[in-house]
Amino acid sequence: MKKTDKDFEFTNLPEECNDSSIKKEDFKFVKVDPSFHETKFETKPTTFLKDSVKRFRKNKSSVVAAYVLGALVLLAIVVPLASPYDVSKPGDTSLYNLQPKLFNGGGFWDGTTTMKNIAVDASDPDQTKWRPDPTRFLEDGISNLTISNAQYTDQANEYSREGYVNVGYFGSSNFTSLNSRVCTATLKPAQYSIYLNEFDTVNEEKIKLYNEYYDEPYLTDDILPKNSELGEVTLQFNYEDEEGKHFVIDLLTPKKVHNIGSPLLLPDTEPIDISPIILAKSGFTTEFNRYWFSIKVSKDPLSTSSDKDILSLIKKLTIMPDVSLASSKVLEYFTGYLNNVGVYIPGINFDNAGSFVARSSLIKDGVNSFTNTGYWSFNEYDINSSFKKVHLAVCHFASFTYDTYKATLGKRNMVIEDSEINEWCDKGWLYLSFDYDDITLEIYPDTFVCVILNSDRCPLVEPFDYTDIYLYHYDDETFFSVKTDILYYKKLGYVTMPKFLFGTDKTGRDMFKYVFEGLRNSLLLGILTFVVCFLFGLLWGAISGYFGGTVDLVMERFTDILSGVPWIVVMTIVILKTEKSNFWTFALALCLTGWIGTASLTRTQFYRFRGREYVLASRTLGASDARLIAKHILPNAMGTIITSSVLMIPTVIFEEATISYLGLGFKNLSSLGVILSNNQNELTTHPYQLIFPAVVIALVMIAFNLFGNGLRDAINPSLKGEEE
Repeated sequence: MKKTDKDFEFTNLPEECNDSSIKKEDFKFVKVDPSFHETKFETKPTTFLKDSVKRFRKNKSSVVAAYVLGALVLLAIVVPLASPYDVSKPGDTSLYNLQPKLFNGGGFWDGTTTMKNIAVDASDPDQTKWRPDPTRFLEDGISNLTISNAQYTDQANEYSREGYVNVGYFGSSNFTSLNSRVCTATLKPAQYSIYLNEFDTVNEEKIKLYNEYYDEPYLTDDILPKNSELGEVTLQFNYEDEEGKHFVIDLLTPKKVHNIGSPLLLPDTEPIDISPIILAKSGFTTEFNRYWFSIKVSKDPLSTSSDKDILSLIKKLTIMPDVSLASSKVLEYFTGYLNNVGVYIPGINFDNAGSFVARSSLIKDGVNSFTNTGYWSFNEYDINSSFKKVHLAVCHFASFTYDTYKATLGKRNMVIEDSEINEWCDKGWLYLSFDYDDITLEIYPDTFVCVILNSDRCPLVEPFDYTDIYLYHYDDETFFSVKTDILYYKKLGYVTMPKFLFGTDKTGRDMFKYVFEGLRNSLLLGILTFVVCFLFGLLWGAISGYFGGTVDLVMERFTDILSGVPWIVVMTIVILKTEKSNFWTFALALCLTGWIGTASLTRTQFYRFRGREYVLASRTLGASDARLIAKHILPNAMGTIITSSVLMIPTVIFEEATISYLGLGFKNLSSLGVILSNNQNELTTHPYQLIFPAVVIALVMIAFNLFGNGLRDAINPSLKGEEE
């Protein structure tokens, strides 16, 4: 190319290049880098919420927790509404303590339970008729029954025989005594004799004779507990004078074995008149107005043992005054018959150690109460070592499978009143017609007709006969009752045998509905508390964190003082002050301090964001404090605050369960804590009554925590793996 003063000359160029003017066609887009290209976006624009959900779904454990939590919430809503059972009040007594049932048979979740070491009545010569207590275990529910050989036991039960009461002590004390009940009926040994008819303590020769007589080859001849030895035992008479001074009279010489009145011809077997002994040693006092007997066990003076149990095994004790002369009150004291409660309970006397300890757990005599030790108890002044009184007797025990549904809701032989029979007839389930003689109340057999019209609803197993009817007059009217076999579940109104998925509790309530109704109330309490505490804590923390300075200092000191009071103390004070334990009382108590955590977190977030550039810019442009808080700071801090505060719900549920378990729970309202509290004594006998509510509350706690962690990681991915 050659340049001149006026123009250019082009050489070796295409013709179109001779034109030096700039044209549009001279410019073209050229793809220089093949990896760079311009194409239309194939993905759709997303939002923060969609992106958070996507991140949340990647956390598999949190997704599972969300499903579990959703299922529990759904059950808490649906089950109380759909279940036909009423759990607001105790159910029928036949529904008490039914086992959980989902399947029929199979040995798993089928309404049966395995009973072991249940004492049986072995008094019948026919061993095939030996059964456990029929008032506790109905025959229809028993299967796979096996009965053990005779064995010694320290379990108090009414079916033991040839028992011994172990009275003794362990340690360095010199003696202990077992005292009878104090009597205030006047005793007059100067006017009538008092006989010690029997006082029978352990004797190894007698044990051997017993085992041979009853042909019990499985029993050992030595029944003394290990690391123990016989102590010296005696019988004492105790009385108090008018001034209340206590006196003790030994009625026998202390010795290791007494066989007074024993049927075996051993030394000291004749009854002893103890009246002269009492009179002589009491200074010939003729009347005693406050007295009792005691059995004293002491260590053999020649024994050098100090690390063994010192004891005496007592089998029989019978003391009786002259029945023809003693007053009725005195005889009542010695015989044990209580007129005012109408029961016979061995008092001073017991002719078998089995009956001595196998009795009601609480016996009342006027204002006095006696436990299963009967009238006998240890002297409280002698309790300076570990005392023992146990039952050692011979008994047979059974193991069996017990179907609680078949036993209590199956076929029962019962007396049905005419009002119920007539009701069945009115409903069209049964037809009954008969005539009778008004005077003799005899039914005319030819007129008797009984037909079951609806076998699906009528409780009768089969039509009854006229001989099963009992007629009687009352207020010039004639009524009748029928003793016949019925299906009890139909009598309760069920068409088929009911199934209780979680069983029933000790009051007959359906545990399935009871648990989820309790969960519903616990969730409502947790959600209500969360909403109130979240809103108040948000407001408190925003003000404290935004303004800072003196405002923050005063508000923080207040929260420090309030948070220093344990929540259980606050709860107890509110319950005691309001004298109520209802839903609103618990909500108030939980809200008093529950907002502090949210307030502290909100304050921290406001300190974090209030100095950012966009906040300063908004303030420069004239934004008010309220606008800065609501529009600029709070939206940026809300993710962290919500994800941390949502865990308040399971915390509230757990706190309510804790306070309820301590006995301060809802009154007349169910919750998981109330259920656990009511059934805590059933842990060893009916563990399912605690297992199911405990599993539900554990699932709620675990699900909420996993869900909360997943929510935190989704909304605040920068905080993943950190604890707020």
